[in-house]
Order: sequence, then structure tokens, then C-alpha cells
Amino acid sequence: MILRPFEYVESKTVDDAVAALEAAGEDARVIAGGTALVPLMKHSILRPSLLVSIARVRGLAEITAEGAGGLRIGGIASHWTVSHAALVRERSPLLAYACGRVASPTIRSMGTLGGNLCYGESASDPSPALLALRATVRLHGPAGARTVPLTDFFTGFYETALRGAEVLTDIDVPAMPAGARWRYLKWTPRAQEDKALVGLAAMLVLDGRRCRVARLGLGGVAAWPVALTGAEQALEGQELDEATITRAADVAAGEVVPVDDLQGSAEYRRDMLRVWLRRVVSGLAEGGASSCPS
Repeated sequence: MILRPFEYVESKTVDDAVAALEAAGEDARVIAGGTALVPLMKHSILRPSLLVSIARVRGLAEITAEGAGGLRIGGIASHWTVSHAALVRERSPLLAYACGRVASPTIRSMGTLGGNLCYGESASDPSPALLALRATVRLHGPAGARTVPLTDFFTGFYETALRGAEVLTDIDVPAMPAGARWRYLKWTPRAQEDKALVGLAAMLVLDGRRCRVARLGLGGVAAWPVALTGAEQALEGQELDEATITRAADVAAGEVVPVDDLQGSAEYRRDMLRVWLRRVVSGLAEGGASSCPS
């Protein structure tokens, strides 16, 4: 597992990075933390001739308040930074919690939130939370800047909506509704450091036991992270009794195509999704999980 020779460019600005990527074409890759990219290079799965570093681009690691309760998180903010930032814990505790569940302390310290999203892995911990929060990503490329809802960002197996020489610069996280209840639950075959077979993030707004808003993000089951929009619709406007929750779990299991690998069969993942959704939604309905200040 020896790295093949490559060139390395350290960008000072996003425009510098975009220019370097555009000049090199498909033979270049962006690097910040490198926790996903470098192992792929060591195994010769990726063989870029040029690495364009954005690790020192000013402003890309900042976390700022946006509007009444929203956040803008720079693409190279580390998982550790996001999980420990007081502003994130206050405004988006679901995201802070999910980032704190990423792999090991070393990976959380080095790996970046933007890099995690660009990797496009199904078993990502932050992705389900950001899908439930209906986050958007800001991309900067040769044609300028554009914004993509995260629900449209993941397009296939390790594939995203990134085009050519684009760089993910920011993640915009809307405000969580007052009184919203949330939970992120992941199932791993052995230790927390393992990739999730099922990672389910939920945010509910309830009026008594009636669900006014349901947002569900899923990782580890399908080939890429997805929002469970069918299950959301099955919950919204309904009393969260056993029949409603079971029906929503069945809808969720039917709206994804589970992967089948050595860690778990497709049927096992589908069954675990049903179990996890019932457990998460039932717990939130009973008030047994965290909630945002009213």
C-alpha cells in the first residue's frame, strides 16, 4: 500500500483551487482532511496525478449564525469542531450529535464535514442528520457558485452532484423548529468505529401525539444516503399510535433498495430499518429524547 507519485498544490483561495482543478481535468482531486481520499489512493482505487489542497483557504472552516436559528458551516470544518461548537450544539444539536458519532477520535479530528459529503458514502453519520435537517450545500466552480439541496446532492453509489472542477465551500443548515424533537440512532456490527449498517436521523414536531412535521434521513441501508419522504408523509398529520408508526416503518422499508454485502444482507438491513424507525419515532412520541428549546 504505497502511494503512487503525485503533485500537490496548496490553494490560498477557492478560485485558486477551482483553476487548478480545471487545468488538471479528471486527474485531480481536492484534499482537506484526507481521511477518505488517502486510503483509496493507497489501495490504488484512485490514482490522481494532482492533489489540490483547500486546507488553508481562509474562511472554509468557519461556523457562523445565519438568520433566526440557522447555520453556515465551512466545508473544511472538522467533525470534532462541528460536534463541539457551542453554536451548533445550541442551534442544531442533531447535527452536533451525529458528527460526534463519526468513526474514531482521530478521524473526527482530521476528517471534514464537506469531505464526508463529497465522498458520497451511504454509511456517513452526518449525512442522515443533514438530510433530516434539509440542509443545502454551496458549490463553487468555473461557472460560479450554485446551491444544491442535500436531498438532490447524492445521486448514486459514491456519486454526487459535484461537477468537474467544483469545490464544496459551505453547508447551510436551516433552523430547527421550536420544540422539535430529534434523535440519531446507528447500528454497527461491532464497535462505534465500524460503518453503520443502519443510521437513522429523525426530527419531529408534535402537537400532543399528533405529528405536524416529520423529517427522516437514512444512511447505511441504500447505496447512498436518502431522505425517507414516503415515511415522512405517512407520519405527518397523524396521531403517533402503534398502527401509524408501524405503517410508516413499512413505507420506509419499501421506498429504499437495500445493499447486500458481507456486513449484512439486503433483507437484514430492511428489517433493521423497520425496527430502528419504530424505535426512534416511538421514543420521540413518548418524549424520551432531546428537544429544541421552545
